[in-house]
Amino acid sequence: MLRRFVSAAVVAAGCSSTPTGTIQIVTGGETDTFTRSPAPTKLVVNSIDPSGQSHTLASVALPASTVDLGSQDVNGSGILEVSGFAANGTLLVYGQTLGLQFGALDGVTVPVFVQRTGEFARMPAPLSDSRQAPLLAVVGGRYLVVAGGADAALATSVQIYDVANYSALSSLPTMPRTPESLAVSGTVLWLIDGDGATQYDLSSDAFSDVMPPQGGSFAEVAGGATVSATDGSQYVVGATRTTGATTARVLAIDPAGNPSWLTLAAARLGAAATWSPGRGLVVAGGSATAPGVEVIASGSTMGAPLAYPPDPSTGAGATSLLDSEHVLLAGGVGPAQADAGVRAIDLACGSPCSPVVWSALPAPLAAAEAFAIDPANAVVIGVDQVAQEAVAYRLTTATVTPLAPKIPHPGGRAVASPWGRPGSAILFGGASAIEAFAP
Repeated sequence: MLRRFVSAAVVAAGCSSTPTGTIQIVTGGETDTFTRSPAPTKLVVNSIDPSGQSHTLASVALPASTVDLGSQDVNGSGILEVSGFAANGTLLVYGQTLGLQFGALDGVTVPVFVQRTGEFARMPAPLSDSRQAPLLAVVGGRYLVVAGGADAALATSVQIYDVANYSALSSLPTMPRTPESLAVSGTVLWLIDGDGATQYDLSSDAFSDVMPPQGGSFAEVAGGATVSATDGSQYVVGATRTTGATTARVLAIDPAGNPSWLTLAAARLGAAATWSPGRGLVVAGGSATAPGVEVIASGSTMGAPLAYPPDPSTGAGATSLLDSEHVLLAGGVGPAQADAGVRAIDLACGSPCSPVVWSALPAPLAAAEAFAIDPANAVVIGVDQVAQEAVAYRLTTATVTPLAPKIPHPGGRAVASPWGRPGSAILFGGASAIEAFAP
């Protein structure tokens, strides 16, 4: 399927030594992005080059629906960043493209989805179903994959949304397996359930069953969430599942697609997990008796407990606070069905260790995902245990601010956005609309 779509986000209309291009501003399902008070008065387009340097390409007064980028270096590349500012310089509107080759911009109009900062916005082109509790993954930094879910009639179907062109792909085959966990290796999806695993290659539409590595079974990780490492490795952490037996098993899939087993120091159920650069796979909670946090270091196959007290909460979200030392746990449900709160973990702590409490949430959240904005700010998105709808909160060390999705998302799930600044996220489930959050 993706062999028809994996070309660059834009296709060259010409080949000039100084290509020119235009961006078209798209606001998706929101009609007041530029008109709501306070309204932005100026739009600035920057190019962020591969080294992270920012260069201003254009600045225009609003209102404007397109922006001429002028002449560009044919060999240049970068991400286009669109910012809308109020008269006092406050950033109000933001959007970003995926990476572009400027040589492909000649005569081309590139769509850029922009939204109000600090809130959700509905992206263009809703999907064709509204399954609850979907599995979400991002392929190639461009394609949002929706699979599985609580609706048996839809769980063997896959939807793919192209973030570069803001459209859904069509003609996807029915999956031979209903996935309980989903991992990605290149253009290959790993569909995992209690009976086994199937690889689906998006570039060829080919399916093949996978033999588990020696020493474990896919049943030990089915239902677990997938954690992505900075090198592209994937970790299906069985201990994060919230139903079934406790498990210590982790399926590791290296960047080449080779699987192997890792083992936690303690079997857990409903734990939180994230990747910490420089540290490795961090797993916390999910046990009333085991140490509250453990780490499987890069290159290791066994978990090493840290000196934290047991954390029996289930369903919390975890995120690295953009360093190699601290992880934030947000949400989750305690033994009495109470909110487990927001707490920071110092991975360099000796003994004894205690989480640093940030704040309490207004209601307990299950199936939570956390996204760090910076070391003192984050976002948590999860399912309210009472309303059974997706809710979100902006978190600081001392405050919790509600962030309302534009429409209800019963059983909605979140995943880190493939574009945007740290803390950007995508929400889908329980409604056909895809919502993006921009910090």
